[in-house]
Amino acid sequence: MNKILKPEVINLDAGWYGGGFSFKLEKNKSGTAFNDHVEMKVTPIISDQKIIRFWENVEKLGVWNWKKKYPYWKQKYEPLLDGCSWELKLRNRQGRAKYCSGYESFPRNFKKLLKELNELFESDIDF
Repeated sequence: MNKILKPEVINLDAGWYGGGFSFKLEKNKSGTAFNDHVEMKVTPIISDQKIIRFWENVEKLGVWNWKKKYPYWKQKYEPLLDGCSWELKLRNRQGRAKYCSGYESFPRNFKKLLKELNELFESDIDF
């Protein structure tokens, strides 16, 4: 059995002018998912089995290898502030952590991660 070293963190926030979405695993292992910051889905206690399956799928998607910043190249001009910005914070029960963020640029499997988050939080957030 795996020993829990640190509390698990699953948090994705994305926002743009007039909208956005958010997923968050709470300390009591319940979950909240927001869509356009208006509709909220509260998931009762999420089973360890579902959380472990989520971490396995994060591994398969290569999320641990995502860059820290998207776009990760230097932009010539300052971007407009009405696009989509996002921030991802993950820490599994073994303490492996990932923090990355972006503006109008996303990792290759971003939508697949969103699908996994919808599965975990029993939500239906589309992007």
